[in-house]
Amino acid sequence: MTILVRPAELTDIPLLVKARVAFLAALGHPIPEEELEETKAQVAKFLEQNLGKSMFSWIAMDGDEIAAAGFLQLFYVMAHFNAPSGHYGRITNMLTWPAYRSRGLARQIISQLLEKARQCELDYVNLDASDLGRPLYESLGFIDYVAEDPPMVLYLRKN
Repeated sequence: MTILVRPAELTDIPLLVKARVAFLAALGHPIPEEELEETKAQVAKFLEQNLGKSMFSWIAMDGDEIAAAGFLQLFYVMAHFNAPSGHYGRITNMLTWPAYRSRGLARQIISQLLEKARQCELDYVNLDASDLGRPLYESLGFIDYVAEDPPMVLYLRKN
């Protein structure tokens, strides 16, 4: 069967929720069983409110099965040296299920997300690169970026 790479639609939200949960597990942060339904509901609500507005996704479908997914989230902030217009994007949740790896699906999805970023006239796009994804991202022109002043975080709620 031919695998189809296409933009995600609101009707795909259950698949996108599945992708988010699988992505977190792949990072080594599986959602505890007692929090799973609440997490799925939060992700679904977020996507219902933002998909096609400040969040875009492309998916690879093998019939009714999702094979890969990736997201581009848009941000609008005060102008700064890296984003004079204040517009930038972040690619997140790029996941190809193991049975579908090494078929170019992630490259197709990332390429579509980058095209969307160009259409939105973003100043830049960033992402976090896993060891598995790094060669792909480098081949597309991504470079390592070390912040001048390392970021810090203060957690206000339980993680």
